[in-house]
Amino acid sequence: MTVCDLLQDYDSAVRPSGRTPYNDTRGAVIVTTSLNIRSISAVSEKNMEFVAQFRFRQEWYDDRLRFIEHQGLLSSDYRNFEFIHVARDQSLWIPDTFFQNEKNGWYHMLNQENRFLKIRSDGKLIYDRRLTLHLACSMHLSRYPMDHQNCEIAFASYAYTTADIEYIWDVPAIQIHEGANGALPNFEIASFKNGSCTSKTNTGTYSCLKVEIRLNRVFSFFLLQLYIPSSMLVGVAWVSYWIDWKSTAARVPLAIVTLLTMITTSHAINSNLPPVSYAKSIDIWVGACVVFIFFSLIEYAVVNYVGILDEHRQMKKAACNRSRLSNRLIRRRPKKTMEMQEGDFESIEMVDRGPPRSAGLMEEGWTFHDTTDLVYIGQRKRVELVRWCSVLSSRGRAERIDIIARIIFPIAFILFNFAYWSIYLEEEDPDES
Repeated sequence: MTVCDLLQDYDSAVRPSGRTPYNDTRGAVIVTTSLNIRSISAVSEKNMEFVAQFRFRQEWYDDRLRFIEHQGLLSSDYRNFEFIHVARDQSLWIPDTFFQNEKNGWYHMLNQENRFLKIRSDGKLIYDRRLTLHLACSMHLSRYPMDHQNCEIAFASYAYTTADIEYIWDVPAIQIHEGANGALPNFEIASFKNGSCTSKTNTGTYSCLKVEIRLNRVFSFFLLQLYIPSSMLVGVAWVSYWIDWKSTAARVPLAIVTLLTMITTSHAINSNLPPVSYAKSIDIWVGACVVFIFFSLIEYAVVNYVGILDEHRQMKKAACNRSRLSNRLIRRRPKKTMEMQEGDFESIEMVDRGPPRSAGLMEEGWTFHDTTDLVYIGQRKRVELVRWCSVLSSRGRAERIDIIARIIFPIAFILFNFAYWSIYLEEEDPDES
């Protein structure tokens, strides 16, 4: 009945005059605001948005709704109270507040509408409502997944300029529920602060307030699910350096499988991220892993080519040396000595043919001319000893490349890790995020 008496000549389309018990002059309506954030969840890098659930409170004075001065004139016991709750079918003027970075949202209606509107006896209105909003958040992902994001909740009047409505923060302005971090699987709320975002347009100056929330990404998930497995894939690709270069069926599939696995991982990561125009830290890591695995495949191609080339070269040298040996024997021996014993001739052929690794002798400076001289003077045992030592001490070019790769590639990967982590684990300047 008190509200009905107050609303007899009340026009909800007209804003209050701006008079307060402390200031009896007309002016802009001062709206005191505060937020009680219950949860922040569903942070999406791909859509660059997050979901916030909070209670939004606004307080202002409407001198048309004062009822304290009527209590002495109207004799009813039910008028002697401080607050009156306004029914939902009673229309009062309410600020046309809207959230500037809102993409979608809804009011909570279960079990009934989660809101209240109260009138204090001095004409102060308290409007509190629970809502959930999908809010846009401009993210910079150059340090992803070791990044920090600054998201905000900004609100202003839709139609009224600062001449009609002015927003100010209440004390306390922002409260965050203790369980708000529990709804963030990959983030934690590092800090928050309130500020102003008043803007000037062609139609006037509009009062605006905002809440800035700093979110720190939890890195342990990416360490266990991405960085350690990708490092293991790079290590698996290096196993091929210890496999004989002639085992093509073992080395090629190993390099190809690890390379395809790394590329698939890269596509899976980027499918959940926006197509930004700059390189992210995770792109650099995945790209480097792909390069190291790809170089393992290229290294085997080089080793295989060099190995086959050496084998062909050895075969040509062996054929040439057999021909040269036969010519020398014909020139140096009398005709009667050409009828040498069959066993001696076979021993000379054994020296010429030898095992496949006799090419090491030629690479170390031993010529068939020297070997033939030794055979001629009856020092066959010495030749066999030198051949055995050369096989142990010398390696083919293909094997030498594998040995070098076993050392160079791990060292290069360690140096890359040192540079990568020293750059991206460095604390980011909050003003630059």
